[in-house]
Amino acid sequence: MNARTNFAPLRLCGRIFLLILALTSTIYSQTDLTNLEESVRAQITAAQAALASLAKNPATTKTALSEAYGKLGQLYHAYSLISAARDSYQHANQLAPNDFRWIYLLGKLDHQEGRFDDAIRRYQTARTLRPDYVATLVNPGNIFLELNRLEDAKESFSAALAIDKNNPAAHYGLGQVALSKRSYAEAIDHFKSTLAQVPGANRVHYSLAMAYRGLGDAEKAKAHLAQQGSVGVRVADPLVDGLQQLITGERVYLARGKVAFDARRYADAVTEFRKAVASKPDSVIARINLGAALTQAGDVNGAIEQFEAALKIEPGTVNAHYNLAVLLAGQNKHEQAITHLRSVLKVEENDLNARLLLAQELKNSAQLYESLVENARVAYLLAASPETDSRNGARALEIAQRLFNATSAAQHGAIVALALAELGRCSEAADWQRRMIATAEQNGNTDLLGKLRAGLKQFENAQSCRPANETSLREILFK
Repeated sequence: MNARTNFAPLRLCGRIFLLILALTSTIYSQTDLTNLEESVRAQITAAQAALASLAKNPATTKTALSEAYGKLGQLYHAYSLISAARDSYQHANQLAPNDFRWIYLLGKLDHQEGRFDDAIRRYQTARTLRPDYVATLVNPGNIFLELNRLEDAKESFSAALAIDKNNPAAHYGLGQVALSKRSYAEAIDHFKSTLAQVPGANRVHYSLAMAYRGLGDAEKAKAHLAQQGSVGVRVADPLVDGLQQLITGERVYLARGKVAFDARRYADAVTEFRKAVASKPDSVIARINLGAALTQAGDVNGAIEQFEAALKIEPGTVNAHYNLAVLLAGQNKHEQAITHLRSVLKVEENDLNARLLLAQELKNSAQLYESLVENARVAYLLAASPETDSRNGARALEIAQRLFNATSAAQHGAIVALALAELGRCSEAADWQRRMIATAEQNGNTDLLGKLRAGLKQFENAQSCRPANETSLREILFK
């Protein structure tokens, strides 16, 4: 009995060792590297071989093996080989459960893939291992905000500020929570703190405008609306940001090109993106970026050539279709632009920019009814998009009122109500909804009537009437 007890640990270790070898082989066999550049394949293959060598050595410690798995996972992650990255991180985490990095990066993958419950759980575990890493609080805060779990979001963002009192992403999150609760003065304070740290985050100006509108300060609301843009704010995340340092080949040129493009050095961007295309001619991303840089450099025909080449490689590429539509619209080739825009919307139904441009191009091609339909969808998305950062209540109200004045249709009046709700003008939204209910009753529109009555309850909410995951009207507008 004693002999068996003494030798049991050795046998157990041997079984774990063999299991690790089997799992390593599985990761390799399921990771398709054929579409990667030769230099990238060589980089990943070398990392795989290093892991295999460690796994074969009985003297390798769990810590060393965990590190090898984690580093391979980071490499996979850097090249967006998500399934392989997840497997590698999981093995690293099993071998070293107290290493913050692997559980956090697993949470990041969950977050990226919309596995919100798993992401929250892993972020919380990572926080216990590394309490000073602010992203473990801001990331779940953003998830809670998206799920409209406002108290949970507030708790996460506040905890982040307890660590870093000037953190712009945490202030922005708290501002969004306060805006949803109609605590406008509090929202303004947080949004101002965000801009003080990141002046270029011009998307914050829209949120500030909504807060000032809620306070009844129309002049300041108008001033901030004039400054709004598409640049947001994100939490500093050295672990994830560091993944970019691992890339080689085409992606290096893409990264350099992006830096040049963002700095408006378009000639330099063209040079770097051309190198990316030369490094990997079948890269859709490289060709789209080159096309964008050529557009800014004034070479429209060259840009069109790159976007068309991207579509030959991958016909369903949304950005190539959209960019072509923009250029073709500029050349008054409206029907061709419309075709490309419809291709975009088949894939991304909520693409607001595509719908805006489609409404314009339909009007330019004298398809007036179809243009009206698209404008209604645009107004709806501006008022109630599930992506709250893309909302613009003021613009939605302008379009919806114009539509209603032209048609007197109850569904267009209902969009007016949604826009008013997004602006925090709850009593006005409720009044509009009641008017549309009366109109629907008069017209015998029973399908719309039920949806309007359900929506009225939200607008009568004394705490917050801001649309959250509204879908009933969408079913009518997007059918």
